[in-house]
Amino acid sequence: MTDDTNDGFKPTRRSVLRLGAMSALGIGIGIPAVSGSVAATMCPKTPGYWANHAEYSDPEDNWAVLGEGPNSEYTLRDVTKTHDEWREFLVAPTKGDKANIMAKHYLAIILNLRNRPGNDPGCTSGGATIQYGYYAGYTIEEVKNMAGTWLSNSSWGSNGNGKQTSWYAGGVDGEKLKDTLDAFNNNPGSLGLDCPCNDR
Repeated sequence: MTDDTNDGFKPTRRSVLRLGAMSALGIGIGIPAVSGSVAATMCPKTPGYWANHAEYSDPEDNWAVLGEGPNSEYTLRDVTKTHDEWREFLVAPTKGDKANIMAKHYLAIILNLRNRPGNDPGCTSGGATIQYGYYAGYTIEEVKNMAGTWLSNSSWGSNGNGKQTSWYAGGVDGEKLKDTLDAFNNNPGSLGLDCPCNDR
């Protein structure tokens, strides 16, 4: 006969140890993970996520890494906007402007990288390199920097030469850079990077 109060479950030493370990990490029992722990690490997010999640007050998370409050200004490759204006930019249609498409992915990767822990081996530090795709052998930081240079050479911002209709700027194919940023923002594992997180 079973005990109806626990559906016949009899705790074993192993299950008690697992529950204790999960409790210590704040997993599965409704306790938020401690900031700075692996369990509290934010997963990379897409431009669409950043457009729709404005958490300005928490210096450990989200937009606060670019300055606190919705009226804080941030300059991205010679273009300065408030957080709210950047969010509006992320939501606005690109209308085929390659510079705007790149800038959306570039802003997302800046937010993603700044929300990662400083010591992030396998993902963004310790010489972790991309394993798959066009930029295999490069770090994600190097790809981000190349995308920033591409933006500076495009019609983005102060260059203001109108709509950027080509993916080529400064002799570089920006589409491959954009695709790599997009892959990181969606799933770093698709690039062979190990970026542990718990909020997916």
